[in-house]
Amino acid sequence: MKRPIGPLAIAVFSLVFTGLFFFEYLPPLKWVHIPYDLEGFHYPLLDYALQSLRQGRFPEWDPSTYCGLSFVGNVQAGLFYPPNWLLFPANRGHSHLVYKRLEILVLAHVWLAFFLCYLWLRHKRLAMLPAVLGAGVFAYSGYLLLQLQHLGLVAGYAWMPLGLLGIDEANEAGHWRPLWKLVAASALCFLAGYPPTWFVFCVCAMVYALAGPGRWRAGLWSGLALAASLLVAAVQWMPAAEAASMKTPQPKYGQGIRMPEYFLSYLLPNYFDFGLHGSPAARFDANYLYLGAPALFGLAWLAGRRLLRGWGPLLAVAGVSFIVLTNAFGLVWEFVRHFPLLAEICRDWYFLAGLTLAAAPLAAAGLDDFLKGRPQRPAPPWLMPVTIGILVAWSLRQLFIWLPGGPEFASGWRDAVEPAVMLAVFSLGLFVLRGEQGGRRAVLTAALLLAVAVDYKVFGTSKRFNAAEGDLDKIYSDAPFRGVPDPVYEQLRSHPEYRVALDLTGPFTASMHSYGLSTPQGFDPLLPARYKEKIEAQTKFRGDREFDIDPANEDLLRSLGVRYFITTEDGPAYPSLSSNPSFRRMEPSSSYFKVFEFRKAQPAYRWDIEDPAGPRSAERAFWSPERREFLVRSAAPGRFVLVEQFYPGWRATLDGKPAPIERWEQAFQSVQVPAGEHRIRFEFRSSGLRAGVVISMISLVALVILTRRKTR
Repeated sequence: MKRPIGPLAIAVFSLVFTGLFFFEYLPPLKWVHIPYDLEGFHYPLLDYALQSLRQGRFPEWDPSTYCGLSFVGNVQAGLFYPPNWLLFPANRGHSHLVYKRLEILVLAHVWLAFFLCYLWLRHKRLAMLPAVLGAGVFAYSGYLLLQLQHLGLVAGYAWMPLGLLGIDEANEAGHWRPLWKLVAASALCFLAGYPPTWFVFCVCAMVYALAGPGRWRAGLWSGLALAASLLVAAVQWMPAAEAASMKTPQPKYGQGIRMPEYFLSYLLPNYFDFGLHGSPAARFDANYLYLGAPALFGLAWLAGRRLLRGWGPLLAVAGVSFIVLTNAFGLVWEFVRHFPLLAEICRDWYFLAGLTLAAAPLAAAGLDDFLKGRPQRPAPPWLMPVTIGILVAWSLRQLFIWLPGGPEFASGWRDAVEPAVMLAVFSLGLFVLRGEQGGRRAVLTAALLLAVAVDYKVFGTSKRFNAAEGDLDKIYSDAPFRGVPDPVYEQLRSHPEYRVALDLTGPFTASMHSYGLSTPQGFDPLLPARYKEKIEAQTKFRGDREFDIDPANEDLLRSLGVRYFITTEDGPAYPSLSSNPSFRRMEPSSSYFKVFEFRKAQPAYRWDIEDPAGPRSAERAFWSPERREFLVRSAAPGRFVLVEQFYPGWRATLDGKPAPIERWEQAFQSVQVPAGEHRIRFEFRSSGLRAGVVISMISLVALVILTRRKTR
């Protein structure tokens, strides 16, 4: 008797396959890297965490942007997501995070999405090939490949099948114990760092449970499991709640996606021209969502055979996701807008994940039903080798077009030819496969999987939405701060009490995390409301998070502790900086970035008002992100100011005794100091973090005990 292929064999096979699927992102070839938010936002945050741990401190506070933010409260940093911890030992011996290893972590989550979905589909008693193809729809089709730049979204999405598997097992067992999988999946999805994706997961899980055989009982159990997951993830959401109490409200739901053309990408993979060197006129608001031939065939077969009724929970997930996605009749937003927290984390676009989550098992079910049938007449013997030849030839043709230097894929309506041919060839392969046995069936199965993999690859990787040319580690390996001369950079690093202003052509603000610098600017959803009000009184914001600083506004520069300004010769601030006697260009200045020093700068600590009755002084005694100490002298009482965000968790002591912190200029910190010589200490310690650690540890222990306890 032949032993069936087990989960371990599938795990190993799919891991190797995932590496081959993304070979152009990986050494030794690596001619592209994952760009955009992974490079500009997620990497600097994780690099900052790595450098902080190397310095022997736990990164609770982030001084890099907006004059300081809570780092432990920044969910997108993923500081408490266990798989992210693998990056720290993996980068031993390197001064910075190796970008390749971050990319490998992202791609490993694509594999995890495939494997967990495969286990879920096999639990539904689907045959191996339909389960593999369905898991491929979930992991390798458009939605996830579009999101490679968003580490937290990819990671959170990967855990969704585990949660729904737990619901299925609980319904079958008639007991809540299997829902530990839902607790774990939900907690990991939240800790991964994208709350909108976690919210989509919670909605889909509740809909799936309520529409399933358990109905209200399953819904109640699932709701309690999701609530328990928040206890497990308290280490993250409690400091996040502290930070969120200060942030500027930013409802992000949107208006709903209703353009029929938008959804063409589910069927036509290159309708909007997603080539790496696509036309400048290409639509950058369009998205790649291609489901692939297995999904199109499986869904069509399931609908044609009228078998959809047996898959009600998944249809309910798809229906609810579509309603929220499109904001049907404006009713969804009309409801959401009345709940501030819901308006922050419920976003229309992210419910595309719910559609793919439902499409994958439905497609697998259709494929499974088709392959269970037997043709009335066996196919001619010659048809199988011909079919294999067609599958291989089509795959080679697609790879030739995809390879660098090859011709471009067609776009617009002409792109309909490619998926139509693939669907026809795939359908022929399935038809022949039904009548084959033994080795012939295995060979044809391999050819089918190859064709499907190539189809997903040529349209889904090395595209402008998830790839940019070059190896980022090699690009940035020649200098600590690429574009800034080392002597200039060292001077900037030697003065942490001063900040750096950036214009439009300067480095992205988030990169300050990696460079060990700080800026009053930023691009983060945790932008404090009081800080935004202060800035808006003197300059305008670009969008809802970014603002520019005019070099001529010297009062603003001094109040924010700015001493340096980074621009380029093409930058909007360059002419003003070059002609303003208050600035000097730092030498050498032959590099791409030009750094100017503000001669009248004030550090990010000072006395509030100079008292003419007597001298005052302040000396920096210790400076780290979480702790600042100063030796101050004054002939009269006064207020000492730290130009750092007024945030829950900051505490001050005066000569070792607690001192109340007061607001200064709306957004910053100050303490009242009596006359004489004193030592002032400011320290950040998140109360939410400490309470969250305790709750998470107790919850984890309780979860293990409850799930291991045997039912009598």
